[in-house]
Amino acid sequence: MAAPKVKVRVMHSTKKAKVKTFATAISEAFKCLVNDVPPAYPCDKERVVFIGMTIKDAPDDKLRLFCRELTPARAHNVALFVDGPQLDNNPGLKTVIETLKEAGTNVLTDDIYYVNGGPAIFGGKKISLEERTEIVRWAEAIVTKLS
Repeated sequence: MAAPKVKVRVMHSTKKAKVKTFATAISEAFKCLVNDVPPAYPCDKERVVFIGMTIKDAPDDKLRLFCRELTPARAHNVALFVDGPQLDNNPGLKTVIETLKEAGTNVLTDDIYYVNGGPAIFGGKKISLEERTEIVRWAEAIVTKLS
């Protein structure tokens, strides 16, 4: 299925290579930029920004500041893919969501995608074809819903 033509950006805040590979899979599907948080160039009128992160406890300052600056002028919607516990058991993720909402951005909290980033040390960056297909389908469904 061809991805709809909307302005999309992919960001990641992680040290895990596998989470970065998930971000790259989404960016390749939409032929868009993928950047670390904070990006060299700020988001500008993006229809959706996908943010991948490894998080459990408090978010690092770079991620928190980036989320605070992600106003509706920079991003209309934010979709999260997370390497970490589910929302109910993840205070860091709750903080990120609250910060994004305070900035005025629509956070798609019903569509958080949880990934297995693998071990922090010696974790490989390869993802299976099935994992790649699943995250791209999730991203395409988000964009289709917002189109």
